[in-house]
Amino acid sequence: MSFIPAETINEIREKTDIVDVIGQYVQLTKRGNSYSCSCPFHEDRNPSFSIHSDKQIFKCFSCGRGGNVFTFLQEIEGISFPEAVQKAAEFSGVPLDPRYINQGSVQNERFADLFEIHEKAATFYAYYLNQTNNGRDGLKYLTDRQIDQKMIERYLIGLAPENSEVLYQYLLKEGYSNQQLVNSGIFYQKDEQVLVDRFRGRVVFPLRNQQGKVVGFSGRIFGETQSESKYINSPETDIFQKNQLIFNLDLARPEIRRLKQAIVCEGFMDVIRMDQNGIMNSVATMGTSLTTHHLEQLTKMAQEIVFVFDGDDAGQNATNRAFELSLPFKNKQFKSVRIPNRMDPDEWLQANGGEALKQLIQNANNRFSFQREFLKTQFNLQDEQGLAQYIEKVIGLIAMIESPIEQQLRIQDIVKEYGIDEAIVKEQIARSKQHSNQGNSYYSSTNDNEINFDSTDRAFSQIVERKELTIQSKRAYEAEKLIIQNLIYHQDAWFYLEQHYKQPIFYHPYFQELFFKLEYYYYDKGLSFPMTGLEQELEDELQQLYRDIIWDARQLSYDDVVMSDCFKVIKRSFIEQEILEWKERLKTFQKKVEKQKYLKQC
Repeated sequence: MSFIPAETINEIREKTDIVDVIGQYVQLTKRGNSYSCSCPFHEDRNPSFSIHSDKQIFKCFSCGRGGNVFTFLQEIEGISFPEAVQKAAEFSGVPLDPRYINQGSVQNERFADLFEIHEKAATFYAYYLNQTNNGRDGLKYLTDRQIDQKMIERYLIGLAPENSEVLYQYLLKEGYSNQQLVNSGIFYQKDEQVLVDRFRGRVVFPLRNQQGKVVGFSGRIFGETQSESKYINSPETDIFQKNQLIFNLDLARPEIRRLKQAIVCEGFMDVIRMDQNGIMNSVATMGTSLTTHHLEQLTKMAQEIVFVFDGDDAGQNATNRAFELSLPFKNKQFKSVRIPNRMDPDEWLQANGGEALKQLIQNANNRFSFQREFLKTQFNLQDEQGLAQYIEKVIGLIAMIESPIEQQLRIQDIVKEYGIDEAIVKEQIARSKQHSNQGNSYYSSTNDNEINFDSTDRAFSQIVERKELTIQSKRAYEAEKLIIQNLIYHQDAWFYLEQHYKQPIFYHPYFQELFFKLEYYYYDKGLSFPMTGLEQELEDELQQLYRDIIWDARQLSYDDVVMSDCFKVIKRSFIEQEILEWKERLKTFQKKVEKQKYLKQC
């Protein structure tokens, strides 16, 4: 299976009218050269979704989503980029080589047999549960647990026969070898001749990847036999890795994108129960601890992540660890819900219903609120030493709050509650920040091997904040935006750079990175003008910037003087920023001198 060539992608994009495609999903109103409608990605009472027919791009001025026809199809259908290209080809009537069709649905041709075996096994298990007399006990178990038929069908829940031969003979007739069946993880070899279905006699829940392909199973024991493990999961195979799979992400993805919120649970029964109660943006990890890889996947789709783990001590420990893992994701919100009475979400929903849980989610605690309460369980607050250690940890949490206003409010809270001098608290915060910068933060116990963020991610979030706060940063932003627009639309801008700025330095790192991308496609790939087809080649952060630049572009005639003025603004911004930093250093030094004078007088 081959990757779709760039030439083919460009041809499909050029021959697919984005207005026609989006018009298949929503009703459009024409306004001059553009079209508008209510945004299909969020609750939009006042139409804020606009389509630029000339540029063949869309943008919602409320939720911020935007892009080209491929981006729209990915968002609205919840599909991969290759699948979006295929769907666009169908809209435009461009023939697509069969080698490229469905390439986003499988990881590798070598594993196609594993996907097929799992799909056939899932269909077989579902049939055995719903259509045979032997499935009655399994159906009764699910009914007793208040799982309705709609959920059984939606999640393709099935039943594995007690006799392994039933599924084995079926798959054998389908043409699969013993080795292929063992490689799938569904069967294990008892002796040289006999293959055993590891899920035999269990209610079976298919596990699907992001593309909706079944890659494994989880079998739940039921009935009187309770001596075995309650759950058995598929072993890791070429298509199934437990620490990477997120249960229900394929079904929950459209709702997660619409609400910009993902609810993370511990078990898939919690997810199914939530879905049945109208909460359709929930997912679960597969019996493993949450990892940074899971958060990376979810934060690409959601602005807010809510942890809804079990209400017992183990669930709260897992919540605390999840918050620790969330620290590198600076531009996202993380919250948690503690289920009352030490119940799990499934039990709470059965007892109280979906509206009660929705209310808990609406009132979820932020990171600081949760961890402050969690720390109370870790220390003896009746003991002076324990109380002092607790307060030090809370001050460490306050030090990590990025909002100056929220930080000050938290400082006032702790000063009022424990009668501590505010100056001491602020001094401790400054010391905590210094240690944090050296890599010795309160969270040093976190498994660093599971956190894989380089400095550019942090620099990106920091520079966005600085851009919002400083005048020189805003000026540089506008100048850099105009430079990039010229480079996208005018070859003369590249000629200007060759003469005056062979290695231009940008004030904002993400503009610098975008320039390097454009430079590569201009010199190495010989991309034609305008260079408006690079969106899918960029990382998520750069994609949004690139979309905004193209949307706001005004294709005026090119002028070297404008380019020169823009670079002067950038240079001046660097100088002004350096002056500000020196002023801050001087203030700090003066405070130290005054403090020393005061101490000498005392």
